[in-house]
Amino acid sequence: MCCVAGVYADDHDLRQLREKYQKLPVSQLKENAELINDALERDIRMTVRLQIVYGRLSIRSVRSAFEKSVGSRLLKFGGSDTHELLQSFVSLFKDEYKLPKGSVIELSRESSHVLKISIEGEELGSIQSKLLCKSILDLYIGDDPFDKNAKESVQENMASILKN
Repeated sequence: MCCVAGVYADDHDLRQLREKYQKLPVSQLKENAELINDALERDIRMTVRLQIVYGRLSIRSVRSAFEKSVGSRLLKFGGSDTHELLQSFVSLFKDEYKLPKGSVIELSRESSHVLKISIEGEELGSIQSKLLCKSILDLYIGDDPFDKNAKESVQENMASILKN
């Protein structure tokens, strides 16, 4: 494991889904695939926060991992014509950035499906693409997430926000 991940959703934005899900009990919301799908599709501000726990991780390794993982999701959702979008994303992770243990990478979907990328609070760039935002979030909360327990925790938190 090179990093720990957290996924955060804006409470106010998430409440856009309240009307659709308010009648369902929390127990059903916790396991509702449609809820996650709506969170991936809608214009809800969300952030994936990655904290480096391995002391010798290079930006090249991060770039390569994103190229493989995000690339596969872009293909899944957008088909084969996504190479340019993937390259515009991974090219933001330039060799000049260092990732000592404890460094934080944030991938934030802002309003209007703008993906903002930062390392240690320094913005690397942003890309407006619903497809890219969905592909990145899908890695953590989609059908086949990196960590199923983390996805369940996110879904549980989403359910409780929608019921409060």
